[in-house]
Amino acid sequence: MKRVTGFLLVVTVVVLVPNVGSAQTGGTITLSASSDTITFGKHVTLSGSATGAPAGSIVQIRNAGDLLVASVTTDATGDFSAQFKPSASDSYVAVLGDGTSGPVTVGVRAVVSARMGSVRLFDHVVIRGTVDPARPGSPVMVELIKDGRSVETRSVTMGAAGGFGARFTIPKPGTYHARASFSAPDLLRGGARTHADATPLPHLSSGSSGRFVRLLEGRLVDLHYRLVGTTDGRYDFRTADAVVAFHKVQRMDRSNAVSVATWRRLADPIQPHPRRHWQGFHFEVDQTKQVLYTVEDGDITNVLHVSTGAGGLTHDGAFRVRAKIAGFSPNRLYYPSYFDGYRALHGWPEVPTYPASHGCVRIPYWNARWVYGLADYGTPVVIYH
Repeated sequence: MKRVTGFLLVVTVVVLVPNVGSAQTGGTITLSASSDTITFGKHVTLSGSATGAPAGSIVQIRNAGDLLVASVTTDATGDFSAQFKPSASDSYVAVLGDGTSGPVTVGVRAVVSARMGSVRLFDHVVIRGTVDPARPGSPVMVELIKDGRSVETRSVTMGAAGGFGARFTIPKPGTYHARASFSAPDLLRGGARTHADATPLPHLSSGSSGRFVRLLEGRLVDLHYRLVGTTDGRYDFRTADAVVAFHKVQRMDRSNAVSVATWRRLADPIQPHPRRHWQGFHFEVDQTKQVLYTVEDGDITNVLHVSTGAGGLTHDGAFRVRAKIAGFSPNRLYYPSYFDGYRALHGWPEVPTYPASHGCVRIPYWNARWVYGLADYGTPVVIYH
């Protein structure tokens, strides 16, 4: 009996050792994240619990590419945790022996900053910013917003250090801000909004100078009001004449000063159209508006402030330049180009905003020689109301 009992005892020991191993490998391991979304540069904590594992067991945290992210040990209850800063969105599992947890995904949101310069009507505004982490060569979306509505969106390329810049033109009066955003296959969309800034609409008149005068002059030139070569930021008699011509065409008070109403109309102007759509070059004089147009192939290329004959002394009709004098005529007309008897396009010291001549078309002195140079013999001159 003793020999048999000893044999059975040995057999029992051999059978129990595999059962213990089976208990270790049959345990479970879990993993969870402190947050499923974090901002780049912030920490996330991955924690879990391993059942059936002794204290001090090594748990590996691996990402979707099977790269080791962290290595931690279990405590007396089988719990473990690891804190780190992910560089991009990723999925993670905890591995203990031959046991693996279910995956946990942590999304990483890009960090975007943006700032906007001062906004001025018809001027450029630059929006600059940075993206972290930097992804050189990647597109950043920048949007200009006016009074809550999108004006324009541009895709700009990120620089080596994550910087970007976009330039927009301010087309209308209002309050503007900008938004910038960036996303990538491994980064959640991050965005930033700049401060808001309203367009100043300053009063300008003769003697004014500076940036706003240059913006005014540039806009007048864009609209074909005669100021070529004089967009110097000084509000002189030439700027005043162009402003008067603009006010005339816009059916506004014929002032030579700029008001808030002028700025608003400059942003949304009435566009003049020629009476005749001929090929080649001709002059047109609108006696109702008291302006002269130069017209090339049916397009108005210049608009000038003029004064025609009082009491209907300038005749409506289609004429041609028939005579010219370089300099002063005997009756002191400056560089006259005659088109209807003794009626001429000519320079004169006073050019009021209303019909005041004896039948000629008065032109400010500073434009007279330029008009004379365009008025070749036979050039058509169309006069109308």
